[in-house]
Amino acid sequence: MRAPRVPLDARPKSNPLGNLALCLASICLLIGTVLLHDGVSNSDVTQTATIISGAALLSLGLMALWFAMKSWVERRRDYKNGDRVEW
Repeated sequence: MRAPRVPLDARPKSNPLGNLALCLASICLLIGTVLLHDGVSNSDVTQTATIISGAALLSLGLMALWFAMKSWVERRRDYKNGDRVEW
């Protein structure tokens, strides 16, 4: 005979890696935006390298943000469906 299921906490637990991913995504987005703005507004020898590095950091920040938000939405959907996962 099985023991009765004990209800878990009413609120979903946050994933610390998700919080770190959001922080790093914000930093990459900010630095990428600054580099792109600087590369486009100034005309010098390093303009191409600045634009490429800004675009790379911007895309890295967007991808990290996408994966963090995707994970959060999946956890939220599972929580609402009753598949409560404890981190």
